[in-house]
Amino acid sequence: MKLSYFELLSSEPVRIPEIGGIVCPTLRQIAALGHFTYQYYLAVLSMDTKGCLDMLGKGKLWESLAEEEKCRINVFDLFLMEENAIALLQNVLNFFIRERVEYSAQHKGFLVTDDAPVGLITGAVYPQVCELICQRCGVSGRKEEDLSKAKDKKALEIIRKLQKGRAERAKHATPDANMELGNIISAVANRSYALNMQNIWDLTVFQLWDSFYRLYHNTVFDIQSMSVAAWGSKDHNFDAAAWYKMREQV
Repeated sequence: MKLSYFELLSSEPVRIPEIGGIVCPTLRQIAALGHFTYQYYLAVLSMDTKGCLDMLGKGKLWESLAEEEKCRINVFDLFLMEENAIALLQNVLNFFIRERVEYSAQHKGFLVTDDAPVGLITGAVYPQVCELICQRCGVSGRKEEDLSKAKDKKALEIIRKLQKGRAERAKHATPDANMELGNIISAVANRSYALNMQNIWDLTVFQLWDSFYRLYHNTVFDIQSMSVAAWGSKDHNFDAAAWYKMREQV
C-alpha cells in the first residue's frame, strides 16, 4: 500500500481499516522518547528473520536450519516466542499507532482498541503495518523476500543470494553524519525563513525531511536561475518549473 504525498505530509493519523491510525511522530515526541530509542524502534520494524534471531540471542540457530524450515519462519512469529520480545514490539506499535495496542495470546496478535475494538495486528498484516510506519517516517522499510513464494530450489537460491548481498552491503555501509537527524534539524532551522529552533519541534519527522529536501533543491534552483539570468541557457534546458515539481518519495 503506497501512501499519497498528502497523507505522508499530514500531521493526522492515516486510518487503515482493521488496523488503526498510523501516526508520524513529531520531533518533540521523538525527543521525549529518546533519539536512540526511536532509531531502535525503526530497526525493529525493519528486522529480517536472521536479525530477529540475533536479537533473541539465537543467531546460530538460523545457520543450522534447513531451507524448508527457513521458509516457514517469519519475524512476527519469532517476536511472539518470548515475553520480552512481545513487550518490545507492543511498545513499538503503541508509539506509531494512535489507538491502544495490547498483546492477546488468545488471538496470537495485538489488539488495537479505542474504547471499542478497532483492529487486530497478526502475522498476516504485520509486514504491511511495518511498511506503512516506515513510509510515514520517510525511511526505507524491510526488504525481505517471502521465501514461501519460491517456486523451486533455483528460485530459492536466487532469493538467498539477493538477501546475502544486501546484508553484506548493509554491513559495510558507512553512515553519513551529514544526514543524522540532529544535524538535519539544525540545518533546516537555520536555513528556513519560517522555522527556527523553537517551532521546528512541532514538525513531524516526515515534514522535517520534506522541508530539508525542498530547501536543498530550491537552493540549487536559485543558483541555476541566477546563472541563466546572467549568462543565458546555452542548451535551453533550464526548467523554470523545477522548484515545484514532485520529488521522488521513499
